[in-house]
Amino acid sequence: MATLEVDSLRVELMRDILDTDDINVLRTVKRTLVRALAKVKEQQVVKDEEVEYISKQEILDGIRSGLTELSQAKRAGRELPDAEELLHEL
Repeated sequence: MATLEVDSLRVELMRDILDTDDINVLRTVKRTLVRALAKVKEQQVVKDEEVEYISKQEILDGIRSGLTELSQAKRAGRELPDAEELLHEL
């Protein structure tokens, strides 16, 4: 929604609330607003917690790349770091 439209809706809503004298209507509006805000917040938390997954192809590409690097290093006679050194890098 455009900012102008949001501001206009807020002003209209405030005006309607201020013009209402019925306590039951005001309580209902408040309760509904609290529920709506909680639902939006919950959806945001779920969205923030979504886990990014690596595809099968990305995994295979990574393995292929590592094996290629290993093969090239052996051919060139280079020494590669051992598992302990790799863990320390992490």
